Amino acid sequence: MRRKLLFLSALAALTALPAAAGELGVLVDKQVGKAQAASFGTGQKYDAVSPTGFAIRGGFDVVDLKVAALQLNATWHNKTTGDLTYGGTKYGELENQYWAVGAMVNWKLLVNVGAGVEYRSENLTWRPTSGPSTDSTLGRPWARINVGFSIPTPIVSPFFALEVAAPLTKKDTTATYKDLSEALAPQVQIGIYGGIRF
Repeated sequence: MRRKLLFLSALAALTALPAAAGELGVLVDKQVGKAQAASFGTGQKYDAVSPTGFAIRGGFDVVDLKVAALQLNATWHNKTTGDLTYGGTKYGELENQYWAVGAMVNWKLLVNVGAGVEYRSENLTWRPTSGPSTDSTLGRPWARINVGFSIPTPIVSPFFALEVAAPLTKKDTTATYKDLSEALAPQVQIGIYGGIRF
């Protein structure tokens, strides 16, 4: 709970920066996992978990060269839930929620292009149909790119972009439920990001 309050305080501080300093946006996404075989029990192969969700992101430019800017940003992603299935039968659910901080370079051309990295703290919960749930926190660096356009206006500029992100590290160990939930964590995230630049 304390982490969530600290993150929300940081996000609020980002939005309180002076005008012409950055952006505030919403990301609607699909997270895509990878099928994994458990190396314990009977060794079931669980199907990939691919939930949808949304995130709120705030950022501010620390360097702005008009055609390009270096931005620091923070993201909070809501809790997503995906079914854990094996052979078409549901055996539980995997929940995922994260917060992230990072940096991105945005090129402001006819088509806006951005590339950056961020650190994500992902809270994963494995909820089997029977038995206790397993919680874990997975910290991973992610790379992000987006391509889109903005509408320049005198006060704020609305923008829209297609965004793709992927972790720079992956876990494939499946010796325990905790390991398996981390191995089933998202491997790619694809979404539409939009908001306003001010």
